[in-house]
Amino acid sequence: MFALTIKAYSQKLVKEHYDWAKTKIKREYYTDVYGTLNGSYKAYSEYGGIMKQGQCKDDGPIGKWIENYDNGKLHYIKIHDIPGTYDFQVKDGKIISYYEDGKTIKYERNFKNMKLDGVWKEYDEKGIITKEGKYVNGIFEPTGITKIKYDEEQEKQKQSEAEALLKKTEEYKNIIPKADMAFDAKDHKKALELYKSASDLMVNEKYPKDKISEIKEILHRNSTFFDEFYKNQYDSLKLDKVYFSNLIPVKRSDNYPYPGWNVMKYGKVTNVLLYNNSNCNQDYKLDMPWESSKLYNPEIQSGDYLGSESILNCLISNKALYTPIQILVTQTFIEYVKALIAEKLKIQETKIEYNYDYNKFLYSCDKDVFLNAIKSKKNSYEMAKSLVDLESKSFNKNNQIETLNKANKKKTLYKKTQIVFKDCFLFVQDNTDLQLQYENLNKINLFLDKVITLYAQDTKELETKLQDTETTEQIKTLIFK
Repeated sequence: MFALTIKAYSQKLVKEHYDWAKTKIKREYYTDVYGTLNGSYKAYSEYGGIMKQGQCKDDGPIGKWIENYDNGKLHYIKIHDIPGTYDFQVKDGKIISYYEDGKTIKYERNFKNMKLDGVWKEYDEKGIITKEGKYVNGIFEPTGITKIKYDEEQEKQKQSEAEALLKKTEEYKNIIPKADMAFDAKDHKKALELYKSASDLMVNEKYPKDKISEIKEILHRNSTFFDEFYKNQYDSLKLDKVYFSNLIPVKRSDNYPYPGWNVMKYGKVTNVLLYNNSNCNQDYKLDMPWESSKLYNPEIQSGDYLGSESILNCLISNKALYTPIQILVTQTFIEYVKALIAEKLKIQETKIEYNYDYNKFLYSCDKDVFLNAIKSKKNSYEMAKSLVDLESKSFNKNNQIETLNKANKKKTLYKKTQIVFKDCFLFVQDNTDLQLQYENLNKINLFLDKVITLYAQDTKELETKLQDTETTEQIKTLIFK
């Protein structure tokens, strides 16, 4: 055992050279029999000057070590309280660094577990301390001149922060009223931008955050509403085209405006003659207009060009081929679709992307503003559609009266009823005012309903009085009386 111990602690001098001929020594050091660094250690420059020297223990530097610049002047003094790392880093201990003159200290640093710990100083080239302090648990605490500078900087920083806070507060106070005004005006896109700016300025303020959440909720509701509304409207308009092309034909008056037409068999509302510069009723079938070859059939989808002006110009320039109600329905249909598309384009301009997804966005347009923008066009179209129903009912009721009269002849009542009915459709034929058409058809339906009830009553006295009537108004006054 004694022999083994002696063997273990026996040292071996190792020399390494820069050249093959071994004329330039690189370093020399002692190891034990296991090759572990133990004992003195020296490293040299290629020119023979000592670069590093000290003692090693257990493969690492221990005690005081000297490291020099290439010019041979002192660079570092390293104090290793415990063996350092294999690459000569200080674990526990101290480092003193010198400027290139080898005399003036540059800095002093203390380490524990390879982290800065304890006194820490920096010097300028005149040896005057420029920065000092100490590290405690990894945190730097300024001392001496550094503390003075640090305190001054801290004071300046506090003043700067106070000034910045005051400025932000003023900006915040200016932005919030503008954001509120935009919100009240339902300009949600602008309001959202302003509230976000205010929140960025004063991150701890709850009010702008609450308003942002409120706006996003509104935008989500609006976006859902717009998507559903447009889909429903386009689906409805497509169904209207089918509806108008498949209405039940009824017998029509010879004076409205040509015999042989079925009043309700107009053809599709938007399937009207395509405008042609030379002759827009080319290939038009007078007896079957819905089967004409020059019909225009646009799809009702976002972004469609309906050729509205051409369609309307063709209808208006061929009034003899179209009933006024057909023109009104077609015109209001086109105007409503144009209004929908125009408003949709406006809404799309207000979209706000979110979640960094190109297909994910919200509309900032307010739904009430949108509904108000299309309200008049939508109402006009709905009223125009109702004219078709009212007209159809009036012809059906008049046919019913004709059937009743065959079973229970009331010659004078029937004759006077037809005068009123004819006058009604002369008014229809010559009038393009939507509201007046609506009122006129409503009145004729009420009138015909009254006449139908009279066929179940004794009307001898009424018919006697009716014989002396000459005007439509006189007839209606007696019948309603």
